[in-house]
Amino acid sequence: MPPALDTPEPLVFPQSFEGLLRALGDQLDDRCVGRLKQVGVDPKGRLAPAYPLEVWLGALKVASETLAPELPLEEGAAVVGRRFVEGFGSTLIGSALLSSVRLLGPDRMLARMTRNLRTGTNYLQATLEPVGPGRYALTCQPVVVAGFYVGLFLAGLEASGAPRPSVQVVRREGEKAVYDIAWG
Repeated sequence: MPPALDTPEPLVFPQSFEGLLRALGDQLDDRCVGRLKQVGVDPKGRLAPAYPLEVWLGALKVASETLAPELPLEEGAAVVGRRFVEGFGSTLIGSALLSSVRLLGPDRMLARMTRNLRTGTNYLQATLEPVGPGRYALTCQPVVVAGFYVGLFLAGLEASGAPRPSVQVVRREGEKAVYDIAWG
């Protein structure tokens, strides 16, 4: 059973799982459902108000292995991150966020990224630093699977209308990841 929301434990909220399940699309077959249940989430039942981070990581691994079985976890997680944006966009909160992303454009979308990332968890910290025109350094922590955010940020940039977007992990320090985000 997931912990209460008032605990300091890192928690992931149901809208993140909704986006993940939607990302799986037609790959959410009986086998995938069984594997997700094994890691602590029942995609056919009602989602809990929050899940421990370990459950999210397990579900992310299952999704990665399902959507990109030939890729290592980090690269497969990038595939999941891209599809997550599409799936998250079909949720109530995600639809509202993606509508605003299209209106904001890439610079203002990234400026709001730190707040947007907090809608799905109680723990993720993010800071954004401009590096030049159409280029930013985005630092996130704690990050266990950095590839997920590569796909997420890339899909977000595409949704914002950024031409030729690029996202790369440029530095890892423990659970901190620094991403180079650029377009143009």
